Amino acid sequence: MSRIGVAFPGDPSEASTWSGTPSGVMRGLAGAGVEPVAINVAPPPLISEAVVNAIALRYLRPQRDVRAAISRGRAAGWASPGLARVISVTAARALRAAGPLDGVVQIGTGYALPADVPIATLEDMTVAQTRERGRAYAGWDTLTPRAFAARLERQRRAYASATAVCLTSGWAADSVLRDYGIPPAKVHVVGIGRNHTAPALERDWSSPRFLFVGMDWPRKNGDGVLRAFERLREERPDARLDLVGGHPEVHAPGVTGHGVLRLDVPEQHARLDRLFGEATCFVMPSFSEAAGVVYVEAAAAGLPSIGTTAGGAGYLIGDGGVVVDPHDDAALLAAMRRLADADVAERTGAAAKLRSERFTWDQVGKRLLRALEGHPAEAEAEPVVR
Repeated sequence: MSRIGVAFPGDPSEASTWSGTPSGVMRGLAGAGVEPVAINVAPPPLISEAVVNAIALRYLRPQRDVRAAISRGRAAGWASPGLARVISVTAARALRAAGPLDGVVQIGTGYALPADVPIATLEDMTVAQTRERGRAYAGWDTLTPRAFAARLERQRRAYASATAVCLTSGWAADSVLRDYGIPPAKVHVVGIGRNHTAPALERDWSSPRFLFVGMDWPRKNGDGVLRAFERLREERPDARLDLVGGHPEVHAPGVTGHGVLRLDVPEQHARLDRLFGEATCFVMPSFSEAAGVVYVEAAAAGLPSIGTTAGGAGYLIGDGGVVVDPHDDAALLAAMRRLADADVAERTGAAAKLRSERFTWDQVGKRLLRALEGHPAEAEAEPVVR
């Protein structure tokens, strides 16, 4: 049996690491018939903290909000080329300790892997794209031009030396082609798998019920969803909105807040399943969303989605929903109005359910293995409803 390493700055086997993506990759590879080997390339915490704090001091600027200044400085430290060099040293040791390997899936390119085996990189966005998203990704906008250029060059070298460059969406893949000049044949869109699959139930489509799930309320555009829903309810008094995650306390007609629902707590898991089963549309028009796993989780439950044009949501949602400019309240309202129609919502939900079959970790594992074997990338036309 082939042994394929899965490298990440954190324990790839832990479900809590990076929203479960590394552990999902390991499950997908195992499902594809190979032995996944977890390779944690993170330096010891004390070393990481020392490096980040030392770099953060260079980025501290006088301002009234001291905590915000420290936070921005530390964010720059985590994004810096200095920490990337330290992780690369740890990565080399971790790779040697893993023993003989037939290939490696390198999640993230902020470190170098000195491997003599095929490497497939896997990411949901590029360094170049962090500047497109303004302050949505803390630290990147703080780096000096020289430090940012160094991170760009490190990523370019990783892409150039890899057997395959794998991305979770066509949005990220376009950046690899446009900003880094990597040959199209080695750039693969492998998608992403889901970590939560709620049962697809027979639901009442006649009364619109929207579901929002997100921890970062400001970045996920929760306030925009509330504004649009308030206007929609003037036309559809029967409409309801359920909020899950890091939302503020909300007292508004038709809106119910559920707070954080943990999948490892059976009662909360069951409640989240029930909300996915009762909803008629998922809505999360984030200001930036590289690859929202929750979109494919909603699709698997038979829900259409309203997502964002700011990131890779269009690829994940496809014809199973609508993507809108998160800054355009009118477009969001129009999308919610459209999917409040029972026939449209039911039809689009069926398309989402069908599309969700490609977004499992087993499917991702097969695509990663194909990329590692050196097969050329396949072009795929993606329908996106706007």
